Amino acid sequence: MRIVQILPSMETGEVALTALEFAQELVKQGHESIVVSAGGELVSRLNLHGSQHLRLAVEKSSLRTFVLVGRLRALLQELAPDIVHARGPLPARLSFSAIRKIPAGYRPHLVTSIHEKPRRGLLRGRLSNAALCRGERVIAASSALATCLQQTYPSAFAQLPPEVIHRGVNTRELDGSAPVSGHWHQRILNDFPQLEGKHWLLLPAVVAPGQGQQQFLEMLAAIRLQRDDVFGLVLGDIPDGGDKYARKLENLAEQMGLHEHVLFLGRRRDMREFYASARITYDLAEVANGTGRVVAESLAMSCPAVTLAGSGAGAEIAGHCFPQGVIAENTTDALVNASLEILDSPRPICFDGFTLQDSTRRTLALYESLTRGQGQEAASMG
Repeated sequence: MRIVQILPSMETGEVALTALEFAQELVKQGHESIVVSAGGELVSRLNLHGSQHLRLAVEKSSLRTFVLVGRLRALLQELAPDIVHARGPLPARLSFSAIRKIPAGYRPHLVTSIHEKPRRGLLRGRLSNAALCRGERVIAASSALATCLQQTYPSAFAQLPPEVIHRGVNTRELDGSAPVSGHWHQRILNDFPQLEGKHWLLLPAVVAPGQGQQQFLEMLAAIRLQRDDVFGLVLGDIPDGGDKYARKLENLAEQMGLHEHVLFLGRRRDMREFYASARITYDLAEVANGTGRVVAESLAMSCPAVTLAGSGAGAEIAGHCFPQGVIAENTTDALVNASLEILDSPRPICFDGFTLQDSTRRTLALYESLTRGQGQEAASMG
């Protein structure tokens, strides 16, 4: 099959990484992979692994949207793909508008997918958000997102609900059975000797309000009242304009007496090694959102993951693979108790059904059902 993915950009982010890994897997399986986006730092990796990238400014809506629709329609007519997979609200809107005016016998099948709750309105019926429902099939990255779509647009899913396909982990890169280099460990301990002999607790998240850093520090301070062998590691980007909040967290850690027991390491490219070396990874975002990437990657590396019940994809994945890590109450006491229990008596992790190969297989099966004529074209497209 010839498959075109359309997304805002190929800058680092969950949607771009999902598209990149999916494209790599498509090529491995002999399909033709094309990505249309506004570009970004991941384009070179995309091209390196055999996919084609075509640049089109689909990252933001403007008064020139109708021009983009015309350019996208011409591009799709030239490419003649079997499937157009639009990732996110605006790509869905542009793709639907472009495809609907292609003659019926030449239209590609449109699949839309939602990876997170759309910003600026959270599914309140804006044109781009509503376009998520216009695909012949709609993929949701979690059951929570699927339910949200069905509740917001019940008529669109009266006959066929969204297909839930969780983001798969590339276990070729995140291989829990492969040992961590002794050189890596030695280098880390040389840089941060305070980590020697400690149980590492990880919080990988963008350093921003609502991402759980403050709760993590409160939990760490409480755990240290009971045992002195734990060390906190906060990993993640500081977004533009976020320096003030980052300094606030560092000051808070010092006030809690944690300045010698927590490190803020920023964005890391060696997450596999951190997952493999940690005792627990946390996903404490306040709002249910995203693909559950941190939880899934940690569990794939056989590192217990702790997240909050109702947190979306992360809680769904942990519920299947490591129920001990799903915390019912969003309180410091609940997090402390769960963490101590895992440190003392971790239960087995069963990471099954959430690999990149699993998600690709399910997505390709959905594509094939459309190309065999089992799809249900959006009623208003013709």
